[in-house]
Amino acid sequence: MKIRFGKTYVYLAEYRMPILRAQLTRRFGLESTPVIVPGERHHPGNVHAVFLIWQPQATAWYVTNALEALAEAGINVTLVVNHPLSEARLAELRPFADRIMLRDNSGRDMGGYRDAILSFAGREPERLLLMNDSVYYFRTGLAEMVQRLATSPCDVCAAYENWEYHHHFQSFCYSISRYMLEQPAFQQFWRDYLPVNARPWAIEKGEVGSSRLMVSLARSSEVLFNPVKLREALADVDSMGLQDLFGHLPIDLRPDPGGPRLRQETVMRQLTDAVVARSQIHSGGFLYRRFLGAPLIKRDILFRQQYHLHEIESLLNIIGAEGHTADIITEMRAKGIGFHLRGRARQRFLLDL
Repeated sequence: MKIRFGKTYVYLAEYRMPILRAQLTRRFGLESTPVIVPGERHHPGNVHAVFLIWQPQATAWYVTNALEALAEAGINVTLVVNHPLSEARLAELRPFADRIMLRDNSGRDMGGYRDAILSFAGREPERLLLMNDSVYYFRTGLAEMVQRLATSPCDVCAAYENWEYHHHFQSFCYSISRYMLEQPAFQQFWRDYLPVNARPWAIEKGEVGSSRLMVSLARSSEVLFNPVKLREALADVDSMGLQDLFGHLPIDLRPDPGGPRLRQETVMRQLTDAVVARSQIHSGGFLYRRFLGAPLIKRDILFRQQYHLHEIESLLNIIGAEGHTADIITEMRAKGIGFHLRGRARQRFLLDL
């Protein structure tokens, strides 16, 4: 009974109350207005990127990698900062951005996307990239990925998608065309979007909601890293070689290693079925990096207990972490595993809040 009460209290305090607070804030016209300050890196042309960060102490290497790749592609960056920023940190960030948007983290990442997208109203970019710092950006393959996002002929081009419960383009890295930005329904969605500081809301109402709308509006779409391309890259790997790759999958998605020897096609199906079983950057991130050159790995794979820490270190050595294995392991060790949290933080994790 005590545990049930604890979960109920946390659910009300961490989910229902933020919704009510956001509704009242909007009703009474009290929503905060982001402040935009000029940056120092401007490029000709009309291709822009929104890059959202939570980097209060220093700019991490993986963010620098992404910002430099965007600069190399001649893309103007609106850097959305979701936390208080000292004058010293602002001075550090200005050389990376066309402009910097300072805001109070209302609505988390999706709230930041909302404010940035609306800031382009009336002067829509030819193409807009949307990215955030929830992933590690490696240099190898990054310039190529940014270029593909910036020049895609499709109205939506996403690095990854997710089919676990319902389809959506994953919001940490995608791009959209001017046609999409100019659609009245798209503009209205973001004007109406309520920036609630709760993870389930941001995912369901923000990420999934905006993705469903884009699917309905897009004349065409593409996903850069997908199971079809992975199958093609693995076509020449024999059955035993494919079975050796099961260790690249999350713990609970690995087939029984003691099972019978299977045909190549059967093992391939097991492998790709596991990759599409959930968020593909979580389930197949190491495979996509090793065989398709994807420059992204999710930062929460230990926290969400997808892998053991020693497995992550081994896999980073296999796929190539560009000298950042120790940095990554140190960060993951400091954040820990969600199930190890205590008290209210544990209840919040168990409720995915």
